[in-house]
Amino acid sequence: MTDHQNTPASLTPADAAAFDRLASEGFDAELLSALSGEEQQRGEAAASLLGLLEQYPTDKLSDEDQQTLVDATMARIRRGEDDRRDRMQMDHNPVMLGRGLRFRIAEGLAVAAVIAMATAALWSFGTTARDRAMSAGSRHNLGDLHAGMTSFYEATGGHAMQDAAASVGELLHGGPAMTLNIQQIVLAGYCPAEALANPRRPGSGRGGFSFAVLAPGHEPHLASGQMILAGDRNPALAGLLKGKTYAEAMNDAPWSTRLIERPSVLFSDGHTEDLKHASYGLDGVWRVEQAPAAGPAPIEIFLAH
Repeated sequence: MTDHQNTPASLTPADAAAFDRLASEGFDAELLSALSGEEQQRGEAAASLLGLLEQYPTDKLSDEDQQTLVDATMARIRRGEDDRRDRMQMDHNPVMLGRGLRFRIAEGLAVAAVIAMATAALWSFGTTARDRAMSAGSRHNLGDLHAGMTSFYEATGGHAMQDAAASVGELLHGGPAMTLNIQQIVLAGYCPAEALANPRRPGSGRGGFSFAVLAPGHEPHLASGQMILAGDRNPALAGLLKGKTYAEAMNDAPWSTRLIERPSVLFSDGHTEDLKHASYGLDGVWRVEQAPAAGPAPIEIFLAH
């Protein structure tokens, strides 16, 4: 492989001898007539080359010529700078970052997209973590309520029950109904009042949960491990009591969807769970299913407050 290197030009020995002879004659080309043959040709070529130097203008430039030379030089410098800047931008619309740092628009958009995705991911992560923390707080308080119900039962041999509101009974089966009296359990000191608060129901104070509503004679079903005793405050109840459909009532709920989805509930056996939907099996926990045309009313899971 040939190694190309930049090497300075050099004279052959014959050319060097011609230049030496010309110098010894005082660079007078007329004295080269004494030479002959190839030596004379080389001497004349050297004299011709040196003659070019004598023809180079050495007069001082006029002010106008000097200004023209300066302007031409500065114009070339500016053009080179503009070319450099053009390589760092697109469509003459540079994105300025910090202290004069330039990016092409495509690069700026790419950086902005990465920042946006990172921000969205962090926001989603933060929202998910916050929602999980609220659900954990809800289940913790439901666990405290179950401990209070159990202590009350062991102390009294029965459940703390009270008449449900007449409007709620009408929703359930068109007549009177019973519901858990959690206030009695709290007032008796079997569980702290703070347990009635629900992080997933902001603004509800110590009324953050709804409790099971039962038709008369269904109280024994509270001992069933699959019976839901309490859960997140019913977001549809206010609308249902006004005669709205369940869908309409849910649309009017005072809480955001993320606080309503996957409701936290408490079962009779004491375990808590976040349901995948606002239903257990085929039974919605916040709405009343239609009773069959004939036969006894089914055991309805319905949470109210």
